[in-house]
Amino acid sequence: MKIIDLTLEMKDGMSFHPSHPPLQLVEQSTFENSRHRYISPCEGFESRKILMSDHSGTHIDAPLHFIKEGPSASEMNLDRTIGQAVVLDVSPYKKTDEPVTLEMLQKAELKQKINWSSIQILLLKTTKCVWGTDEYFKTESLAEEVIPWILDKNLKLLGIDLGNIDCDSNMKRSVHLSLLSNDIYIVENLVNLESLLPYEDIVFVGTPLKIRNATGSPIRAFAMVGDAE
Repeated sequence: MKIIDLTLEMKDGMSFHPSHPPLQLVEQSTFENSRHRYISPCEGFESRKILMSDHSGTHIDAPLHFIKEGPSASEMNLDRTIGQAVVLDVSPYKKTDEPVTLEMLQKAELKQKINWSSIQILLLKTTKCVWGTDEYFKTESLAEEVIPWILDKNLKLLGIDLGNIDCDSNMKRSVHLSLLSNDIYIVENLVNLESLLPYEDIVFVGTPLKIRNATGSPIRAFAMVGDAE
């Protein structure tokens, strides 16, 4: 099988959402300041200190993110982070400033002739914008009306190419609450979803770090794909 990377590359100073601090990557040890401790041919070692939100980059939300006393990242069920997936592309039907509606999902579903019988994970492509551009950060996410449609699919996980699965203006955070309370994990800030569109056999992998009390975790999200259509 071929592996396709779906993870946003992170770097020092990157900001992923206004609600979360930018990532800081700081030198802890360098070859220059550590080489005196070692014997040739070892020239010392390099290490970094990382300070970031547990929702930095491509990340998975633990239920604890919005559900009081819900499972944290270390308590998440790994089986629900791996599974047969499909990419649903609503970007042809959606303008930047409008949310993903039920009609858009149904149009994409019909066009792509999705057979949901074996699908465990839904990956939503919502925009043609490049991650990090002004237009990208203005892109609206999921409307409340799509929640019953999602729940009806009996999914383990829903991933999206935006930094927030809810519209930023929806301070009820309806989509987060509905999915997480129904044991559907959420992955945000996916990239490169268009690379999966030619494939029918897609297995998604996006597991959290085992951090106690973390409300989410950066992940290395990728897909294993079979033959293209």
